[in-house]
Amino acid sequence: MSFDGKCGQGHLPASHNSNGLFNHYNKFTGKKEVVDSLAFSGYFCMGVERMLQPNDSLQASDSEDRHAARLQPMGFGDILDNMFSLYRNHFRLFLTICSVYLVYGWVTDLLIGISTVYASNSGEFGTLMLVSVAFELVGAVVMLFVISAIVFGSAETFLGREITASAAFKRTERRFWPYVGSNFLYGLVVGLLMITCLGIPLAIFFAFRWIFCSLAAVFEEKSAVKALKRSSELVKGGWWRIFGMMIAIFLLLFFVQSIIQISLSFVLGITHVMGENGDLVERLRQYFSPSMDGDGDLAEIWRQILLPQLTTWKELIAYSIQNFISLAINCLMFPISFIGVTLVYFDRRIRIEGFDIEMRVTSEPV
Repeated sequence: MSFDGKCGQGHLPASHNSNGLFNHYNKFTGKKEVVDSLAFSGYFCMGVERMLQPNDSLQASDSEDRHAARLQPMGFGDILDNMFSLYRNHFRLFLTICSVYLVYGWVTDLLIGISTVYASNSGEFGTLMLVSVAFELVGAVVMLFVISAIVFGSAETFLGREITASAAFKRTERRFWPYVGSNFLYGLVVGLLMITCLGIPLAIFFAFRWIFCSLAAVFEEKSAVKALKRSSELVKGGWWRIFGMMIAIFLLLFFVQSIIQISLSFVLGITHVMGENGDLVERLRQYFSPSMDGDGDLAEIWRQILLPQLTTWKELIAYSIQNFISLAINCLMFPISFIGVTLVYFDRRIRIEGFDIEMRVTSEPV
């Protein structure tokens, strides 16, 4: 049967009769069947068009199916699976976002290290300590900015939307102050309650009751106070479940990160690549597990907390290597925990609000 390029308008076979029908031999039944030629041509062309359909559209359809499969109540195993899948599939996005903090943290720590070596000869650490405090405060702001971008990027990727690091940072810039406000109230209440032993149970309670405040502020665009209330609404009736899942996720990532750091320290220790006597290797191990020295003087204690213990350039090299490795490991690992928080957040919305049904009806979340 030959076609002239248009579906249903080809030359009919020799068995075609005057009624627009032709005899078709069915090899499965062993009988001849009468088939309408135009219908047969239409079905045939549909099959050809399906075979010629671009792979991109097929991949898009598969992506939509996977996205629809995620929009359902998730158990702990489902959350773990989706958490690592999202991180793996969008690794470049999260790596780009985290690289901002990696660069800032390493450069500022390197500058502080260089200044400490110079100050160790003169003994003047007062100004340097103030500069270190300023760098730490700016670093905290940069960290909040990065975490907010990770949270928004996690939400968008979970919903199957295309998102870039630039778009995530722009959304963070627009929602930065409500986000900072909600986290400030969160930290203030939890921190004050942690000071007293009697307040520790309440601190733990509010720490998980308000765990979704960042998502409410950035993704749902709530104000600082309303973000805390929104998180309380989502956690209500499921506090113990959320507590158990988040503790399990945090412990899992903590052990993985610890294993990576210990393994790297062990490799450096057995290779002795940093010096003939292993002095720099010992410095690396010391910085990975620092110990507090000093004679009890308050100024000395604060100096050890704020400034690295460096007196020579060789120690500065070891410190820079250690610091870069530590920051790199942190930047690789901590997006996973925020992806986990995002998945638990959507699981709660699906369970108590029917968010999965809402997303099937409309393309935009409420």
